[in-house]
Amino acid sequence: MKKSISRRTFLQLSSLAASSLYFDSNSFGMSIYHDENLDSRDDNYRFNLGGFECICFNDGGLDYKPSDFFKNVPTEELNEVLRKQKLQLDSIYTPYTHLFVNTGKHRILVDMGAGKVLPNNGNLPISMRSVGIEPEDIDTVFITHAHPDHIGGTLDDSGNLVYANAQYYIWKEEWDFWFSDSALEKTPEFFVKTAREQLNPIKDRVTFLEEESEVLPDIGVLFAPGHTPGHMVVVFAAGKEKLYYVADTVLYPLHLEYPDWVPIYDILPEIAALSKNRIFNLVAEEEALVIGQHFTPFPSLGKVVKKERGWLWVPS
Repeated sequence: MKKSISRRTFLQLSSLAASSLYFDSNSFGMSIYHDENLDSRDDNYRFNLGGFECICFNDGGLDYKPSDFFKNVPTEELNEVLRKQKLQLDSIYTPYTHLFVNTGKHRILVDMGAGKVLPNNGNLPISMRSVGIEPEDIDTVFITHAHPDHIGGTLDDSGNLVYANAQYYIWKEEWDFWFSDSALEKTPEFFVKTAREQLNPIKDRVTFLEEESEVLPDIGVLFAPGHTPGHMVVVFAAGKEKLYYVADTVLYPLHLEYPDWVPIYDILPEIAALSKNRIFNLVAEEEALVIGQHFTPFPSLGKVVKKERGWLWVPS
């Protein structure tokens, strides 16, 4: 793929990620609040990328403490920005947006939602069926990373695969991390338990990625570690048009506009900063479409404009 990461740089980042897990798991718990208006939010959005049929699906959504999304920002400074943005001071709402792409040859899903492991989520299969897509129609699933809101929907209530006919793709370092002792030492037990329970049943169907490459025709991956050790971005190229599903490279548009602001959810903050600069400079330069899983408003689709410092999110 264009501007792919070199093997040497990949190995350097892999080594750093493996040796630099250091956050306090006791401070990593998710602060979640029920959103009374959740059921009234849109749950799908159709658009075309060249000859690809694309649909954004909202699996659900949650409210978070602003101090968890922006842990290093003084309260007065944060509140001033939130007021200017006309955002609530006591909670940050984010949708959980996932992407379906029909290339004509493949029916692809990027991430599988939270299922029932998180409250007020698990709408993805229902929303897909509402537009005529059965989960068993999916032949390819890209797993950007293994946090609960991305892989909690792997299994149904009976423990069976929801996407039973799919081949799964995940960065090898991501898989290895969640099955390692380091994961138990460095992340909440709930995160590790969820990852292992949801991922183990697909082990025989997984292709482990170790190099940036074109995985399928016109579909590739970029290594973007930091949020998790093996976090990746999925890139769709249809003719002259490009779409980057950046997942959790950053969590919220304000993290672009204020690039020094850091969430508690990044496992490797210094490496996350490097990935953020690389990915968002790239998408801004290419004027490509972007989907950020937690970007507001749903469908989390838009473009990124480079500023003197940071970037500006421009929703479609």
